[in-house]
Amino acid sequence: MKKIAIIVFALMTVWSMNAQETEEQKDARRRAFIEDFLATYEAAYEKKEIEYIKNFFSDDALIITETMKLKPTGSKETVPSTRKSRPYQTIVENRMVYIKRLQGIFGANISIKLSISGVKIRQHAKYPEIYGINFTQVWKDQNGGDNLENQMPGYVFLMIDFKHSELTPVIHVRTWQPKDNIEKEQDKYFLRDFMIYETE
Repeated sequence: MKKIAIIVFALMTVWSMNAQETEEQKDARRRAFIEDFLATYEAAYEKKEIEYIKNFFSDDALIITETMKLKPTGSKETVPSTRKSRPYQTIVENRMVYIKRLQGIFGANISIKLSISGVKIRQHAKYPEIYGINFTQVWKDQNGGDNLENQMPGYVFLMIDFKHSELTPVIHVRTWQPKDNIEKEQDKYFLRDFMIYETE
């Protein structure tokens, strides 16, 4: 009985501390969480922990991967759920399709090395619980199989959401763009490129 009382008190204390946080403190805590999360993210890909990676993404996550050699499509196309027009060939996947493709890549490679650098974290101006993360990624695998991201530095963007959980936020968007095909900063994906709809 005494043990239960201690646990309840501990939970109440944590809740009370969170309730008293200022917006600046909450933002600082989330940014620290994101930095730790990226280390976990990197390790999960290297260890090929597919079930763990799957839990990173929301059920309706949007995954956008641009081809290494961008091919004009004949007309500018707006990628679903974004404001950015890209006159290039892109692969647009949901979580299920992306995870299935990733399983094939993991199965075809004994070793995978992922390195992340140049991390920039931005908080959404209107929705403070949503953050955009940009970083440079280098992916090296054993045989350079079907992974478009293999052997080429690329830019990754993640949209991460703390709305429903401060401890287990989810990724709504992941994009990858080959570095060789980015001419200017505006060519990269950022928070401003994605439309956000409020839901209950």
